[in-house]
Amino acid sequence: MGALVALAVAVLLVIGTVYWDIFDGPPVRDGVAIIFFSAAVACLVMAFVPVADPGTSPSPGKMLGDWRRSERIERQFARHPPTIVPEDRDEVIAGSQRLLATSVIAVDRSKWVPCGHLLAWVALVVAGMASPDQLTLLLLPLIFSALYSTAVLASVTAAGRADAAHHRALSLPPTPADSSPVRTKSSPPISRLALPDE
Repeated sequence: MGALVALAVAVLLVIGTVYWDIFDGPPVRDGVAIIFFSAAVACLVMAFVPVADPGTSPSPGKMLGDWRRSERIERQFARHPPTIVPEDRDEVIAGSQRLLATSVIAVDRSKWVPCGHLLAWVALVVAGMASPDQLTLLLLPLIFSALYSTAVLASVTAAGRADAAHHRALSLPPTPADSSPVRTKSSPPISRLALPDE
């Protein structure tokens, strides 16, 4: 997909250069700029291409019904997680798998945006459009690339914390199954008192 987009953009830029003088430098320099511009557009398009089958998206997980326990499990994916309570082992494992899956998908999609801005910056520099006289073109793509890189780093950090929580939970022994007998709801007691007229 990305290669087709890059090829289409390159053809359009070559046609524009031949007929409308989009680039007016030496042919070699213009060719290199066209290659980088085409790659930049392809990267930005790839950010909108789905990377996972919607049917394989991680399940949202079951509702615990206890906000204190839910908060305790969520803290396992924080910067300084507390010790895992044995009864939370299975929920931490399930939550880490969901977080790891969503983080990997986020990294796979968001990595294209900073790459696209960086390639566009290289193309502008090669073409001579970005220079100290044109500070907007010189700095703006770099600023956008740095901003979008923070989203990629955040997703990578979340994936690392999920993996660490997964390994910590696996090191605990499995939670034993509840073997207590199931209580049935008993019928209300029958009054044995006699009424006055009986």
